[in-house]
Amino acid sequence: MNTGRMSAIANCDDERRRCRVNRARSLAIMAALIMLVGACSSIDRCAQNATVSRATPLIVGKSHYIVRDGLRIHLWEKSQAGNERVTGPNDRVVVLVHGATWSALADFDLQVRGYSLMDAFACNGYDVWAIDIHGYGLSDKTDKDWSDTASAALDLGAAIEYICDLRKIKSVRLLGWSWGALVAGLYTETHADRVCKLVLYSATWLGERWKGGSIPQQQYRENTTDGARADFVDGEYEQDVVDAYAKEALAGDPRSPNGVIVDIITKMPILEPEKISVPTLVLRPERDFAASEEEMVQFFRRLGTHEKTFVSFPRSGHAAILEKGHLDFQRVIIEFCGH
Repeated sequence: MNTGRMSAIANCDDERRRCRVNRARSLAIMAALIMLVGACSSIDRCAQNATVSRATPLIVGKSHYIVRDGLRIHLWEKSQAGNERVTGPNDRVVVLVHGATWSALADFDLQVRGYSLMDAFACNGYDVWAIDIHGYGLSDKTDKDWSDTASAALDLGAAIEYICDLRKIKSVRLLGWSWGALVAGLYTETHADRVCKLVLYSATWLGERWKGGSIPQQQYRENTTDGARADFVDGEYEQDVVDAYAKEALAGDPRSPNGVIVDIITKMPILEPEKISVPTLVLRPERDFAASEEEMVQFFRRLGTHEKTFVSFPRSGHAAILEKGHLDFQRVIIEFCGH
């Protein structure tokens, strides 16, 4: 059913107040996405210019720390120089939420040849933020909890309140990858006023893959280089990108909290799609292990919004954001966030 680098399979019928999957229209939607590639070609040039963005004045980065219930939470912000100080109702602010194992910098700001999603957003005029959930990256660790999905959503809520207050805005665009999609979705269910657009990438819903798994008895699990490489699909990545990712990921998170593991074994489904009422983009790589296409299509159909899009990326895996099709991935997300 997939043709080219991507294909969309959603056909929304507003008159009947529901959305259904229509495979017959995938080629037509594919053509629209190809047109999008041409319209957004500036992403390529800007991302290439931003390859070493931390050393150039074009894109600037800054760390922020907020405190939530005594825990310091790290936020990493990037924007074009000067844009981070602009405020107003038309501001374009994006918040990114990492997955279950690795924190924000490795996932969203890898400095190799335009692979940084944060740089791609910044080059297109966005003020983009990435959060380290407590227990991960540069945020505090604690023995009060295991950094489960519910407590992670509290971190995210505190971060969004801080950003909205700082930038004098009412809402943000929100993207979650893998477990981060559960965190972002859970927050959005009860804070639709703070989220104007939602992107759920490589999400799971029912957690079928993990049912019957062994519940961890320790708060943390040790990470490995092989683990950092495991999400990439053979033939779909560049070796130096995977090498750089594995090095940065392991440096940032030599171990990770097991709260998410407990959640996906014992608490799924965490999300109630009917409670998500904001415009939503569901992105599923074709070879993603997190959930089957059927599972995510069912989730998509039950979303409580008529403004929704389902996009499938052929051949790519869980780490599609860092595979060869990453520029197509960036274009689709940025186009969705821009409307």
